[in-house]
Amino acid sequence: MPRGRSAHDLADGGESPTSSPCPPEPDPHDPLARVAADVEAVLAPFLAQQRQALAELDAALVPLGDELSALLTAGGKRLRPAFVYWGHRASGATHDDGVMHPAAAVELLHAFALIHDDVMDRGEKRRGRPTIHRAMSGYHDRAGLSGDPDWFGLGAAMLGGDLVFVWADALMDRAPLDRGALERARWAFTQLRTEVMAGQYLDLRLAGLPDAGEVEALRVALLKSGRYTVTRPLQLGAAIGGADEACHAALAAYGDAAGVAFQLRDDILGLFGDPVDTGKAVAEDLREGKRTPLLLRALERAEPAGRRELESALGDAGLDDARLARVREIVVDSGALAAVEQLLATRERQAQAAVQPLPEPARAALARLAELASQRTG
Repeated sequence: MPRGRSAHDLADGGESPTSSPCPPEPDPHDPLARVAADVEAVLAPFLAQQRQALAELDAALVPLGDELSALLTAGGKRLRPAFVYWGHRASGATHDDGVMHPAAAVELLHAFALIHDDVMDRGEKRRGRPTIHRAMSGYHDRAGLSGDPDWFGLGAAMLGGDLVFVWADALMDRAPLDRGALERARWAFTQLRTEVMAGQYLDLRLAGLPDAGEVEALRVALLKSGRYTVTRPLQLGAAIGGADEACHAALAAYGDAAGVAFQLRDDILGLFGDPVDTGKAVAEDLREGKRTPLLLRALERAEPAGRRELESALGDAGLDDARLARVREIVVDSGALAAVEQLLATRERQAQAAVQPLPEPARAALARLAELASQRTG
């Protein structure tokens, strides 16, 4: 696979102001830590500037800006930015600090998606904090505003998510990269945004389909999570590096496989995970009536009595702990959990095979990221 070029030079021929003469190489065996630190170094001053800009518009905007900043700094694995970075390295390009701006823009886009997703799912917790709509509902009460605090919170969250979407574009445009690299990155960024919104809509629709099957559920998993989490961030980074078609094809095969594995693990954690690790309330998908591949397998395999219990639990917002425990028991006893674990492992193996033609250190980093995506506990 031919070596892609590094997107290092600016259009005017100068060097990226964020580059250093001998930058330390990120460790492919710990492909998240160094990338996450560099992304934080881009995000922190950018968020401070945006908060100040909101304050200058009107002091009443500060509480919303504070909540948005708190969400963005409250943790998160920075997995998508890591895929941007290692996609760039997969093209054969050398380290370039300028890639961290597009990587951070993808993290902002992720925050936008989380905010809107929490509204659609009626979520209460995110990254161990109240979701934006719950936090803004609380602000409504504390500020002594009149009207419905919950409706205010929902509206504020939708607008806050839109604002973060705008910030993502602004940060992308600030990237110290040459014009050609940014134009190539824009294609992948547009695909990413289109597919995640399409996937979100299909996810909403899936919850209302009484005859939904696993094919539809896996399609949602691919669009809503797989390509948005892995494939498109990889291709965004690769596009910046001037990757050839063979590189893009390998990354697409890897990304779709690893991305679906990521979502399948998310489905399992959503039902069996520890809220301390996941940062979300347990069984939110079940209470929202989401027909994940895991629950569809259970509905297909369970005995008639168990199937009736599962159907009754799906969409029950008041599901108590005893019934939740029974749902978990049915999912395990039906063999659905084991079947999805097997499917997940197959997708991880496909991802590991797809990454083999790529150059080092990207190959080792992406192999490790596939493990982290599919075997994580939070």
